[in-house]
Amino acid sequence: MPEWRVGVSRFLRTIFVVALLSMTAIAPAVSFAGEKYRLFIMPKLVGIDYYDAVKHGVDEAGRELSSIQVIWSGPSQDQVEKQIEMIEKIIPTRPHMIAVAANDPVAIVPVLKKASDAGIHIMSWDGDTKFREFFVNLVNFDEFGAQIVEAIREEVGPKADIALITTSFSAPNQSSWINAIKKHIYARYPDLKILDIRPAGESTEEAYRVTEAYLKDFPSLKGIIVLGAPNVPGAAKAVKDAGMAGRVAVVGNSTPNLMRGYIKDGTVKKVLLWNAPDHGYLLVYSAYRMLTGNLKQGVPFNAGRLGNFVPQKDALNMQVALPVLIFTKQNIDQYKF
Repeated sequence: MPEWRVGVSRFLRTIFVVALLSMTAIAPAVSFAGEKYRLFIMPKLVGIDYYDAVKHGVDEAGRELSSIQVIWSGPSQDQVEKQIEMIEKIIPTRPHMIAVAANDPVAIVPVLKKASDAGIHIMSWDGDTKFREFFVNLVNFDEFGAQIVEAIREEVGPKADIALITTSFSAPNQSSWINAIKKHIYARYPDLKILDIRPAGESTEEAYRVTEAYLKDFPSLKGIIVLGAPNVPGAAKAVKDAGMAGRVAVVGNSTPNLMRGYIKDGTVKKVLLWNAPDHGYLLVYSAYRMLTGNLKQGVPFNAGRLGNFVPQKDALNMQVALPVLIFTKQNIDQYKF
């Protein structure tokens, strides 16, 4: 071959290789035959009983779906800044999906967009975000808000002074629940007066201190709605220690394991939640259906032992949700999480 043709041939091969490498660099993460889909799941924080229960369901679904590899990791504090730092480090590893329970729905958006630009699918769960392809909700917000109001009303009546404890004012679930609680109170029980709303983070100890302050600041207080699984036992203990059990009602969302003693001794009559392991299980199945192109609005998909779920349209794209569970003295021993 003439020398000039050899040079041209080498030049063309170089152009082809460079183009191929460029396409590979910007191509979305794709799972080839025999390769597992890598799903990175981030809770709001690790090291608390609630998310340990969720992880049981995650692990169960991961064992059933052999083509999914689950990586579970999160911050030790419920701070969005910590989540952002972790996701920044995850992006270069290019998992097929990041599923995050956001501590702040807005602040986390830029790093999620960066991950999406790198070809990584984005799903939210537990704490929603303003940027995602799908949301695995806990429960329907309006239904939960209505049921928690009805639970407190059953104990204090339609006319009473109550207070709320939340995790934070930026947490998306708590903000949505508080709005739903207010909406139901204003529509049905205008004489239920919310005296104050105070944050306690995700801390049993801080919830105890906030409840102590409520009992001191508001002698007319008849009930406390507590949001956040670790917070409800803190509020219940404070009411019990103050000798106010039966006089100040405590209603909230927590796990049966955390609340069993307070339910059985009558300090708390009802606890609302969803099945936490089922939430983790549904999350993994939803992620798998999305990664395999089988997640469409209005079209049922199978979620293993949970049966079929139908994705519903929401303000951003789609979501599914679990039913509300109510734990009482009569049924709490049926649940072990």
